[in-house]
Amino acid sequence: MKTMNLKFLTILLISMGFIASCKEDEVKVSSFAGDYVISEATVAESFNVPVTGYGSIPVAAGTPITAAIQTALLSAVTCSSPDKSYVELREDFSLYLSCEGADPLNAGTWKEVSATELKLNLNSAAVQPAGIALTVTDVVKSGDILTGNASVPLPKAFVSAILAANNPPLTLDDSAPAIFLVKISLEFTQK
Repeated sequence: MKTMNLKFLTILLISMGFIASCKEDEVKVSSFAGDYVISEATVAESFNVPVTGYGSIPVAAGTPITAAIQTALLSAVTCSSPDKSYVELREDFSLYLSCEGADPLNAGTWKEVSATELKLNLNSAAVQPAGIALTVTDVVKSGDILTGNASVPLPKAFVSAILAANNPPLTLDDSAPAIFLVKISLEFTQK
């Protein structure tokens, strides 16, 4: 009887070990997955803009550009207000642009490069005409706030529109480059 119980116990332990080893590995979900509103954007490093009649005007570090960045990154989504639009970093590493109450736009993919770096691959549906890859560095997540830095290529037409909104309106000089590479600091608030 003891021999039979020992054999049964041995078979039971081997079976449990086999079943446990067949368990699928759990998929690790990034701590960055979630829905985020662009809550603040500022110029991280000063740059110069050639303005007709004024010469080269510096744009100082710390200059707030939240509305401009919200417009640039979320312009593919029609939304009544920038605070209702948001970026979805989904668990499957797809990236969507959304507006409350509307269907989300498949905007590309994202990747957690490291604990402090994200890469956002925005497709041509999100950023006309050919999409853009943004690398966000120095990423820190504290509670529901995600901060980081990025270099964003802003087209001449976009910078021109920002200058035209000044009081008095300014005009971008013809000598301006086609693209301004602007280093910015970003803050996202998780919904």
